[in-house]
Amino acid sequence: LGTIATRSTMLNIYEKIITKSPVAALDELSENTAIYAGIILNKTEGLTPAQRDCYQDLQRVQGAPAYLLLMYLVKNCNGLEISSADIVQVCRLLINFFVRRNLTDTPPTRDLARMFMAYIEEIEQKGYRGATIYENLRGTLINSSASDEIFEKKLYGPVYDDNSDATRFILCMMAQHSATIENVKDLWRKTDSNQYAWSIEHIFPQGEEIPQPWVDMIAGGDRDLAKKYQTQYVHTFGNLTITGYNSSLSNKSFADKKERKNKDGKPIGYRNGLNLNSDVCDKDEWTVDIITARTKRMVDEILQMFAL
Repeated sequence: LGTIATRSTMLNIYEKIITKSPVAALDELSENTAIYAGIILNKTEGLTPAQRDCYQDLQRVQGAPAYLLLMYLVKNCNGLEISSADIVQVCRLLINFFVRRNLTDTPPTRDLARMFMAYIEEIEQKGYRGATIYENLRGTLINSSASDEIFEKKLYGPVYDDNSDATRFILCMMAQHSATIENVKDLWRKTDSNQYAWSIEHIFPQGEEIPQPWVDMIAGGDRDLAKKYQTQYVHTFGNLTITGYNSSLSNKSFADKKERKNKDGKPIGYRNGLNLNSDVCDKDEWTVDIITARTKRMVDEILQMFAL
C-alpha cells in the first residue's frame, strides 16, 4: 500500500513524476484536476443532476477523505464497468458512512485516507468490476464503522453538543427528504457574511437563564427542575429544528416562536413551511414527553435514511 503524501514530500513526488515524462504527467494532472473540480465545484460538463447533488452532499458532510476513491472510480469508470448511476450509488453510500462516522468518531480521522487507499488497491488486486465494487465497499464501510447500536445511542444523546455540523446536515437532509415543490427551501444558502441563512434552532432555549414562561411550561414553575430538563434534553434531536430567523426567536415563549411573523406578515417561526416542523406546529405546549417522543420518531427516520 502506498504512503500518504504530505506537504513536505509533495514537491519531491511531483519532481520525480514530471522529470520521468513531463507531457504525460501534465496531461494526467489536467485530467485529474478536471475530475476533482467536478466533485468539489460541480463545474465539469457532463455531470448528471444526481451526480451534482451527491457531490455537494458529500462535501457538506465533510467527506473529503473519500475524494481519492471517488476520483479513481470516475477516472476509470469504463474499465471498471460502472456508470454515472453507479457512481451516485457509491457516493450516497459514502454520505451515509460519513454521517455515522462524524457522530460516533469511528473510524478515527487518521485512518480514513488509508482505508480508502487500501480499498483502491483491493479493487486493483482482486479485479472488482461493476456491482461488486459497491458491494465490497459497503462491506468495508460496515466493518470499519461503529455498530448500529452505538450509532443509535449517539442519536438519542446531545447531538448538537457532540457535533453541531453533523446535526445540521442531518436536519437539512430530513427537511429536504420531506419537501415538496411547494415548500422546497435552499437550506444551504449563505448570507453576505458567509453564514448559513438557515440555522439550528433550540425549541426549548439553551441559554443559561431560562425565561419564566419556559420554566412554567416545562417544569411547572420549578426552576431547578427546568434546569435539569435543559441539561438532559435541550441538545437532543427532539428539541431541534431549522429556521431562517434564529436570532429573532431566541428565548421567546413557545407560542411566540411558533406563530412569529415579520412586518410583512410572513411566517418566520415554526410555521415556516418546513415539514420538519409539522409535529411542532400542531402542539399547544412543549414538554419533556413531547421532546422524547419526537426524538424517537426522528431517530427512527434517521436510522432508515443513513443505513449502510
